[in-house]
Amino acid sequence: MGVGAGRALLALAVALVGAGCAVAADVGLDTAPSAAAKPVYVVSHGWHVGLVLRHDDFAAVGPLGRSAPAGVYVEVGWGDGDFYPAARGTLALALRAAFRSRSSVLQVVGFDAPVSEMFPRSKILAIDLTSAGLAALVHHIEATYALDADGRPIVVAPAQYGSGVFYLARGRYRLVDNSNTWVARALKVAGCPIDVDAALTAGAVLHQAVRFARVVRPGVLLRASEAGSLRCADPA
Repeated sequence: MGVGAGRALLALAVALVGAGCAVAADVGLDTAPSAAAKPVYVVSHGWHVGLVLRHDDFAAVGPLGRSAPAGVYVEVGWGDGDFYPAARGTLALALRAAFRSRSSVLQVVGFDAPVSEMFPRSKILAIDLTSAGLAALVHHIEATYALDADGRPIVVAPAQYGSGVFYLARGRYRLVDNSNTWVARALKVAGCPIDVDAALTAGAVLHQAVRFARVVRPGVLLRASEAGSLRCADPA
């Protein structure tokens, strides 16, 4: 492998496991979903995306949702067990996450503020799911928890912000199976038309999801006018 190719690979590894803050224009309050819809949000944190859903919707499906940190909303993200909780991500941690990950974690955080206020510099999409689609998405989240012998989630670290924690998770984190593909897979099982294999980066998730989402806050490469006419259906 040449020097240029090696540097490009390192940059991709950092991009896929890193976390940043995207600069975007704020368009104000969340767009209201239709009465029959079950809205969830995709929030960009620069290099990775997270899922936000209402705490009541999370708690209505299973016991793990009921144990989530208190708040009107819950944000959930999946990532490498060493890099994701680290106070300061390093290149060494990024490379180990991409190629020799030792564990994975779920960050689960509860909060009360409107989503657009909680993440004032993030690109945000709102996606309306059917009731069956929301249930399937929550089951996807709950299936990611690693449980102890008594069936309880295993806390491994405090969350990076707010009221929440990191839990030990199932699944092997890899360069091509990362936090963004985890979110894309959640949307896929919820009945949304998204290609998981083409969702390696945060931008790829956003630009696929905008076809069936409402834009709460656009960004430089994500315009409100891009919102498409597709919809998420009941899971197959």
